[in-house]
Amino acid sequence: MPQEFQKPFASPPAIFLVSLIIAIGIGLLWPWFILPWPVQLVLGPLIIFAGVRLVLRSIKDIETAGTTYDPYGISTALVTTGVYRHSRNPGYLGVAAVQFGLAVLLDNVWILVAGLVAAIVTTIFVIRLEERKLSDSFGDTYADYKKRVRRWL
Repeated sequence: MPQEFQKPFASPPAIFLVSLIIAIGIGLLWPWFILPWPVQLVLGPLIIFAGVRLVLRSIKDIETAGTTYDPYGISTALVTTGVYRHSRNPGYLGVAAVQFGLAVLLDNVWILVAGLVAAIVTTIFVIRLEERKLSDSFGDTYADYKKRVRRWL
């Protein structure tokens, strides 16, 4: 029986959103531009689109397996197919990609820096808790999966 899950202080989307808002504020005070506008207008939306697709695909893979996407819920199946063959956290990776795409689109290096900080915070304070929960729930099966598939990429 899985142990009670220790909830993180904030959800990853909230962590990334707060970092994005802070970065936009910093960018307004101290702009740091490096990209030509054609790169911004082409590459930024492509990265955002890829990130949104990754999030949506991760949700679909979870739903197809008949378990919950809610990180606070009880996982009834370990999903190792679809996008989960390549990343143990494709939803969070997708959110990070959206933020990176926004950094490119808006030519704001601070958004990229804040996204990296958000990824580190998410890893330390959310993903590690989720990994403990999944380890308790799925034991050796999850340990084998962790050996085969990286946390982010």
